[in-house]
Amino acid sequence: MPLLLILLCFSFVGASFTISPQHLILKVNTGEKVGWVELTHTGKAPIAVELTVHERILDLDGNLINDSLRKSDDFTVYPSQILLYPGNRVKSQVVLKSKERINADKAYILYAKETPFNFSKENAGKVSVGLSMTVNYQTIIALETDKPGSLKFVSSKALNYGNIEVIVENNSSGRVPVKRLYIMAGNKKITEFTGKENSIMPGQKRRFTLKHDKPLTEKEFRYDMD
Repeated sequence: MPLLLILLCFSFVGASFTISPQHLILKVNTGEKVGWVELTHTGKAPIAVELTVHERILDLDGNLINDSLRKSDDFTVYPSQILLYPGNRVKSQVVLKSKERINADKAYILYAKETPFNFSKENAGKVSVGLSMTVNYQTIIALETDKPGSLKFVSSKALNYGNIEVIVENNSSGRVPVKRLYIMAGNKKITEFTGKENSIMPGQKRRFTLKHDKPLTEKEFRYDMD
């Protein structure tokens, strides 16, 4: 399944810009390493927007860890600071720096955030970036290799209230989407379990919790897609 750059649009009262497209594929298996995003001013006053790329780190349950996002040096974004006037549409180029062949799927986060600035006749055309932000769009930059993904059983244990935990690991080079994933516990098909928030990327582990009478063994555990 293709990897996509997925735009997560949050609703803000008075939001003054948008960013598109919602889906951008970087087919690194064919050498594609350049993408474009377009910012559109939708408000009534000039604004400054800053674009930054960060590492995308998920916890064991598949949730994004927002507390300490590290900036990534793997991309060049130009322009990365943009002054938008009402009605403006401005494109920004996102370039993967690596000249080496990408052998595994990977995902990053592109933040597009509105930043305060001082706008006057004296500094027209200049952007002064501050720390606080009023609008923040979060976009996933995904690199696609077209390689299949697979999961390996790691462990299982009993939890409280008739639940069990299953830990799996993606030891392949492709991502594993989990929205349509189901677990076979012996001959029992299980579709309701935690850990379905985000695809499992190469090298990542994921914890599933589900109702079952006993922990699973590696032989009993199987998975598939609806």
